[in-house]
Amino acid sequence: MNNKVLKYLNPLLLIAFLSTVIAMVMYKLPGALNGSELAGEIHETSGTVFIVIAILHVFFNWGW
Repeated sequence: MNNKVLKYLNPLLLIAFLSTVIAMVMYKLPGALNGSELAGEIHETSGTVFIVIAILHVFFNWGW
């Protein structure tokens, strides 16, 4: 069962991580989204999703 869950959980973890990093880069680098509230909201939301999925990832891999 754990492998079936992790098969979907791990790619979601990667997507959440990448969206968090990309949103922070867009927020910090000069450009149209520099300091924008949209980039900050994307970063905050995807960061929260990343933390939740990371906790689930550790839970399902605990016995490994």
